Amino acid sequence: MPEPFVTTQRLRFCDTDQIGHINNSTYSVLYEAGRVELVQALGLMTGKLTVVIVRLEIDFLREMNWPGEVRIDTAVARVGGKSMHMRQQLLLGGEVVSRSRSVLAIIDPATRRAVEMPPGWRDALAQHTVADESTT
Repeated sequence: MPEPFVTTQRLRFCDTDQIGHINNSTYSVLYEAGRVELVQALGLMTGKLTVVIVRLEIDFLREMNWPGEVRIDTAVARVGGKSMHMRQQLLLGGEVVSRSRSVLAIIDPATRRAVEMPPGWRDALAQHTVADESTT
């Protein structure tokens, strides 16, 4: 059964805000790290094609505080003709602190236009494509 891709990031003091918790803008940076690490680990960032984010939703469930290390779970929810849908979550100390949904378009960097997803990408993404909504 496919599993989400897991990576971690250290929380930084500079990510805190006036009341001492991790600023909400940092969540999107953490989610980006998870998506990019997944695509890179699968060998999809070759320069011939790349991905750009076209939609991002974030649910903030609990605050995060510095210091700490956050776990980022990234799963492929759906693979379309020219895009992929991701579901992610952030965990701190084993507790889910945020959930995210995003859509990434596959583009040709030379034309900056969306292109059809190559079959090899579908095969690579399959190992992290999960159907169960509760997984991430």
